[in-house]
Amino acid sequence: MIFPRNNEMTTYGHLNKDRHSLPFRLRHMKILPRTLLIAGCGVSLVSLAHAQSSALTLWGQVDSGITYISNKRGGASWGTASGIGSPTRWGLRGNEELGGGYRAVFALESGFNVNTGALIKTNTLFDRQAYVGLDGPLGTLTLGRQSDLMDDVAIRYSNAFWNRSLYSFHAGNLDSLTNGYQIENAVKYRSPDWYGVRVGALYGFAGSDASGHSAGAYATYDRGPLSAGVTYMTTKRRVLDLYNYFGWTRFLGQTLSAQQTFQSNAVDNLGIGLTYRIVQPWTINLLYTRTDIKGARSATHMQNIDAGTLYQFTAAEAVTLDYTYSRMEGMHWNTLEAGNLYSLSKRTQVQATLTWQLASGNGATAATYPNGPSSGRSQLLAHVGITHSF
Repeated sequence: MIFPRNNEMTTYGHLNKDRHSLPFRLRHMKILPRTLLIAGCGVSLVSLAHAQSSALTLWGQVDSGITYISNKRGGASWGTASGIGSPTRWGLRGNEELGGGYRAVFALESGFNVNTGALIKTNTLFDRQAYVGLDGPLGTLTLGRQSDLMDDVAIRYSNAFWNRSLYSFHAGNLDSLTNGYQIENAVKYRSPDWYGVRVGALYGFAGSDASGHSAGAYATYDRGPLSAGVTYMTTKRRVLDLYNYFGWTRFLGQTLSAQQTFQSNAVDNLGIGLTYRIVQPWTINLLYTRTDIKGARSATHMQNIDAGTLYQFTAAEAVTLDYTYSRMEGMHWNTLEAGNLYSLSKRTQVQATLTWQLASGNGATAATYPNGPSSGRSQLLAHVGITHSF
């Protein structure tokens, strides 16, 4: 599956190795009264038990490959591409047992381009997430820079999640399925599992740059072969880069260019999806998303439908086949993608995908994400890549 959240390969306990600790001093005393020795051992065991209740994990994924695009703004394109099979990123994740079933938790995560070494977002080290919070019997509460709920929940039912291809996300990523839109100053809650049911919510306070607040909620069911969920998010004054993704120069009364993005009054997203394991090696996924974009004087919406399947031939190899239909303002996009995934080990996977998109209606051009528009109605992409997790 794409974008795993728990690649925790190396965990380090916090051990006290101070030369002046009680165990060190005891070893250098010539006379050790029995009571003092017992007390010292007890303190040492308590200290060690406390140390073992804390953990710090350094983890990450490095992904690169080669992509061919038949038409990108009028010409064919060959080149390396980072983060297509999985986001290239590194992070730190930690927790400390507090007693009574409660833990302090934190996570820091940074995305980068392995082909250039550059940060994905300039001047933002932990662009993907940076939060701290508490986890316990009543759920998990975190505060900080956090992912949109569409990326938390709805993505699980998308074609892109199952075929490990960034190119399967919907044109423009307006529905925020991929981690390209984070919520700053956010408070997020996730409930415990109640017989397969979970609920959650997020509220993002308005930022100092006059950007608006965000709010959302979700509910999921995960039991046996069936997983299903519904997600809703609203973000005030969200900025959309419609020129670079679609090539549009006007949208809802605003002029657009490479330097001029669209300033919305609000963007509302709804996602409803499910996956079902028909038999052990065969899984299908379905997803519907709707994005409502509100401008100063008018509004419009985009709808997407994903339908896909994954068949696990062996423990190491799987094939995927999926279809996406998108529409907006009389424009239509039909996308087909086939993929082959092969695991060389538990941490290293190679992938090959073929993507074809056809646009129609109202001057639409093909616009696979995140490549930008074609000069015509079709776009063909071929990609081979490798992902290593640590």
